[in-house]
Amino acid sequence: MQLNTFENSPFQIQISFWKLIEFIENEIHDNPDGYRGIYLRSLLENVNSKSSLVKGMTTVEEVQKQQNSIEELLEVVFPNALSNNEIKAVSMPFQNLIFNHSKRFKKLLEEAGTEFALEIRDFDQHQYYITSCCIILNYYFKKNFDISRPFFVDIPDAKGFMRHYRVLYNADFAEVHPTENAIMLTDSDIQELEDSYDNLELWQEKFPQESWILSGFGLISLVDVTIESALSNLKSNLLKSEFGFLDVGTSLSRIFSSVYKLPNLKVGFTPLDLDETSQIEFREFLGFKSYSLNEDCSGFVLCKCAYESLFKELKYFSVSDVNVATELVDERLMIENLKRFGIGSCILAPIVVKGKVEGVIEIVSDTPRALHSVNAQKLGSIMPIITDAFERIQSEINNLVEAIIQREYTTIHPSVYWKFLKEARRNYFENISEKDYLIKEIVFEQVYPLYGEMDVKGSSFLRNRAVIQDLNEQLSMLLQLLKQGNWMGQTLIFEKRILKLTSFQRQLQEYFYTGLEQNLQEYIRNEIHPFLEKNKTAFDSKIMEIYFQRIEPQFQTYYYNRKVFDQAVGKLNKQLVDVLDGRQVDAQSIFPHYYERFKSDGIEHTMYIGASIEPNQIFDFIYFQNLRLWQLQVFAEMLLLHSRNTSKETNSLELTALILIYDTALSIRFRMDEKRFDIDGSYHTRYEVIKKRLDKACIKDSEERVVQPNKIAVVFANQADQEEYMKYITYFQNKGLLSSSIDFMEVEDLQGVSGLTGIRVGVNLDFNSNALDYSGLIRDYLKTHYL
Repeated sequence: MQLNTFENSPFQIQISFWKLIEFIENEIHDNPDGYRGIYLRSLLENVNSKSSLVKGMTTVEEVQKQQNSIEELLEVVFPNALSNNEIKAVSMPFQNLIFNHSKRFKKLLEEAGTEFALEIRDFDQHQYYITSCCIILNYYFKKNFDISRPFFVDIPDAKGFMRHYRVLYNADFAEVHPTENAIMLTDSDIQELEDSYDNLELWQEKFPQESWILSGFGLISLVDVTIESALSNLKSNLLKSEFGFLDVGTSLSRIFSSVYKLPNLKVGFTPLDLDETSQIEFREFLGFKSYSLNEDCSGFVLCKCAYESLFKELKYFSVSDVNVATELVDERLMIENLKRFGIGSCILAPIVVKGKVEGVIEIVSDTPRALHSVNAQKLGSIMPIITDAFERIQSEINNLVEAIIQREYTTIHPSVYWKFLKEARRNYFENISEKDYLIKEIVFEQVYPLYGEMDVKGSSFLRNRAVIQDLNEQLSMLLQLLKQGNWMGQTLIFEKRILKLTSFQRQLQEYFYTGLEQNLQEYIRNEIHPFLEKNKTAFDSKIMEIYFQRIEPQFQTYYYNRKVFDQAVGKLNKQLVDVLDGRQVDAQSIFPHYYERFKSDGIEHTMYIGASIEPNQIFDFIYFQNLRLWQLQVFAEMLLLHSRNTSKETNSLELTALILIYDTALSIRFRMDEKRFDIDGSYHTRYEVIKKRLDKACIKDSEERVVQPNKIAVVFANQADQEEYMKYITYFQNKGLLSSSIDFMEVEDLQGVSGLTGIRVGVNLDFNSNALDYSGLIRDYLKTHYL
């Protein structure tokens, strides 16, 4: 068997000991008559008869044959006194053939098992070949190719833990010679190689297979770096920036087990300053359990000593044996809580950020005495890494939460974010230069508005009806419970409550007003519910169960019919929002514009488009026309979707659609106090007045509402806009999206507003919504209109 581990190598390897023999001869010459000289001379007499030790051995079999002689010779560099401590052996660099192991090295390999093969971590054929060539360049051509890098091997111990060792090579007793096939390189050849690490074929061309001889022997030493490796892995795991569920807990458990050399070690974590729900979610996010909280996760279970150590002294606290009896009550409570998790011993360590405890790391073992105050000191090198990582993770989570708040709870739309960013940066740099700077208001001038809303017809009536139904059902169930209850000598108490509830029932049937609901709910919460809870056994358990299932827990109100209505509205809103927001993504490609949406009993949206919102593009009125076409088509699509989703429902909600056309450009200003955009200037408040009152408006001299189910009502403040929209409507009628019938109307005078006109057109509910095209909408319209 050849000595080369890798299939391809520039080296022929010859194991020889002539340099060591030469070293021994020099030692004898310097001290011929001393004890060491006599010993070395006898050693050489035995070795000189083994010519292969000098000439060199090229196969594994030859090395094995001379094993005894080699061991004797190597006693010079392998002192017996150090054999139990040093991890040392003979090997050529980067080869798997290793012999003459120290006793400790032999023990490591025996514990690893017969099937274990010692290999350098992350070191492949490509790296080996080029590293070997660099050895030739440095040794023979006297160049300085720096190939120094840490090499590691991983060896499992007797307990199954993977131990990590750094590999150190000593090549003092090795040398490099060319064969007749070796190529003598020029400076230009070497310079070319310097720039061609990835070109293995070039290196093999300059250093042909086995064209050089590596003779002699090398020494390999291993240094246990398991703890350092664990800390490095810990840093790598905790510095990962990918967010999702990180499962840091499992990773830390493995690392701590390696550091402490203890199987089945677990790591828990309990963050502070989080509500119960957020704390659970935060731990699940990082893949941790908590071993310090009580069963309902509402508080720490710590004894006084633990609390003092962790939160006042900022030190570790250990429990070496949970089975040791204690007389102190708080200690017993803590011990019992630890036993609940099957813990035998544990170490608790505070995570301290800027002098404040932000959480507690819990290292636990099911074995008593496995963890204690002495080995707790190992945390000294680990906790700074965990603290830094916790601070970073906490900062990133806060940033993500801030982003969610901005996205979900404010109105800083991406189209206008650039202006906020510009102003914020200016404010930041002015502040750090200690200049007085007032934040300027964010204003966009000369923008054109588009407003629309989809609403549930008669939503206020439907909600009031649901409220009355809930109150009637609630009173009926309560009266049934009381009348059928076991009065057990409490006749007067039962009769009083029955009479009071009957009175409310009669008032509800005669006339419903808001104060009646409030008075009724207060009476039921304060009188009836406590009475029912106190006398549970006196009432029908099935009716009681059904009744309290319908009670909303937070406000203690009967919430059944309203829940059905609210769920129907919520489902409808989600369907509409999915369509509107989805189509809005496409609409932004028309021309970037501001967009905001609100949900109530339906949805409403506002868009503003103009050059000031996107100053880097040239604004043309055709983009505004395109957006108007887009809005009209989206409304038709939403009515189509609602019609198809509710066609099989018996009590489906009816949907109305309203678009307001305001022809004048206006300005919008971000209101710092309200954190939202609003119309700027008193003149344009007319626009806001129309928006707020229009959905309840009627046709002039009529009681008929402007909005009607399955129809789109478009209201105008200017006659010219009505003529433009007639062209859009005709276009969609020709496509089959809108019905042929059109209602023209005048809108009744609103407060301070008169002269509004409108068009109302039905949607063809049989139209195939899959045929709707948004990408080429304006182009198709222009072709149809002009050609």
